[in-house]
Amino acid sequence: MYFENLANELILNIFEYLGFINCLHAFHNLNSRLNHLLVNHHSYNLDFRNTSKYIFDNICQQYIPLIRHQITSLHLSDNEETPNLPKLFLFQNFSINQFFRLQSISLNSIQSFDILHQIITHCNNLLFLTHLNLIKCNFYYPDNEPQCLIDDIWRLSKLTHCILVQNILRKIQLTSISVRNLSMKYLVLENITCDTKGLSHLLQYTPCLQRITLKLMYGFPNQQLSTSFMSITSLKLVYHGHIDILMNLFQNTPNLVCLTLETSDIYCNGYQWEEILINSLSNCNIFRLKMNLHFHNYDNINEQVDELLETFRTSFWIEEHQWFVRCDWNPSNLFHHLTLYTLPYTFKDCFNFDAISSKSTCPNDIDYCSYDHVPILSYINSETDLTNNSSLFSVHFPNIHHLNIHFPFHDNFWSCLSSLKQLTSIEVRLLHTDIAYFQLQKLLNQACHLYSLNIYYSKNLSMRLFTLTSLSIRRLDFIAESTSCVRYFNHNECNILINSPLGRHCEILIIGLKNRSSIVNLISEMPTLRSLICHCIDDEYTTWNSSSVDDELIEWLRIRLPLTYEISRNEKQTHLLRLWIDQKKCLVTAKLYTKIYMFINIFVLFQISWIFIIFIFE
Repeated sequence: MYFENLANELILNIFEYLGFINCLHAFHNLNSRLNHLLVNHHSYNLDFRNTSKYIFDNICQQYIPLIRHQITSLHLSDNEETPNLPKLFLFQNFSINQFFRLQSISLNSIQSFDILHQIITHCNNLLFLTHLNLIKCNFYYPDNEPQCLIDDIWRLSKLTHCILVQNILRKIQLTSISVRNLSMKYLVLENITCDTKGLSHLLQYTPCLQRITLKLMYGFPNQQLSTSFMSITSLKLVYHGHIDILMNLFQNTPNLVCLTLETSDIYCNGYQWEEILINSLSNCNIFRLKMNLHFHNYDNINEQVDELLETFRTSFWIEEHQWFVRCDWNPSNLFHHLTLYTLPYTFKDCFNFDAISSKSTCPNDIDYCSYDHVPILSYINSETDLTNNSSLFSVHFPNIHHLNIHFPFHDNFWSCLSSLKQLTSIEVRLLHTDIAYFQLQKLLNQACHLYSLNIYYSKNLSMRLFTLTSLSIRRLDFIAESTSCVRYFNHNECNILINSPLGRHCEILIIGLKNRSSIVNLISEMPTLRSLICHCIDDEYTTWNSSSVDDELIEWLRIRLPLTYEISRNEKQTHLLRLWIDQKKCLVTAKLYTKIYMFINIFVLFQISWIFIIFIFE
């Protein structure tokens, strides 16, 4: 059976699996039938993340005019992967309201308030838009403009899901919202400070909310919710404040079914939580708790932990709900910190120490040792003696996506990393010794999908790093901290990078340079490079002598690089220069990878489809 003999439904499923950009490159203009299926019978998720400058221009100029009525999802990003993309997208004479079937829009790392405001304003004309995500959109803005922006979001009359994460919106006073939204049911607010008064105002102006996430909330004893909010069924809360405010919140959300709560410095034992759950949260059947505690007396910590755990061993916890808790602490910690949490552990980030001690209420201590829900792990070695073979409490993290790790580490830590197949990014600290490089290479060998390598405190980085190998790393970041901690590469060190195994496959490079001429050299000698973010010591640009017309270094580069390259500055960190590269070498490599990827995936899907057809006829 040939691919073209497959039914339209199977081909459309293949299109959906492969994605918008791959489909157009692989199938457009092969024949009239495939063209018809692409343009008339397929809805598109237009996701420009990880896109080269050439592909972006090609898609905008050739394909979007053909399929703009089929685009249901749009993702625009202005980060290191695609610098200045949103601005270029709007310069293509596209307006968001032209995509009238758009159901979801995600905006990541937008650096311009004007661009973000323009996009949100045009969203008001979209009749089918139900999902809006604003992620890490940090920018300078006029004093009263952020309030107008959030009011424009609340004016989206069909919006049901709204996610605002790590944005400049944290400066917004939620009590200033002046537009009622009757459609929103799911809301995530991370890094937006909210007290009880602001929460009450938010819920009054969003009365149909069912699920809400608040990253930070400050409560004070004199603030009380005066109205019950019956629609709220799921609450995820990171809380810093007085326990009385927390109890008042629970009393006014009586229909909570799911509660995920992280607290700091609120000591509430199992007896007290049991009373709260019975009296105020009787409908709650999913309870996830993480308490970060501080014990003033650390001398008898084991006895204090035993006393605390004993309060979670009543029939309510063990028999009726089977809600078990675990307590972790570091005996050598000078700050006397302790963490108690329910099992299984369901919070997205986790800290792990070599010298950790742990106790739980589980009948078997090895139960719930697999932390399947943790995508972000930070590891710190707290011992100087790596030969110490003391028995340490060990857990497993099979689904880690991001790892923040200090080198060198104790060999016992390998047992925690049961699988690194999901790992896509790693932040490396204290890479100074031979054993550290040996451990890093071993880790790279096991992380087959690792995409990004960030080196913190790169100032004293050894060139030995560039003897390491990885088949998957495409992003190298040497400016992960402030400029005082950055290593500035000279011409010879840049050549070492260019000819290294890591450099030969690098697509995204974030680096400090001693001389601007190294920019041209890196671009010309690194064939796969598609984005370069750099800080040059000989760049005299500052926010004080900046001009909207003249930028000496940018003008110097434009004389020496093709006009198709996009060159701009980071609007928040103006010392960082951003180059989105459009070169034929990169294009040839990208096309080759795309063809290989397409061949493998189509072959697998074809085999699955053929097996499915045989199964039906049998």
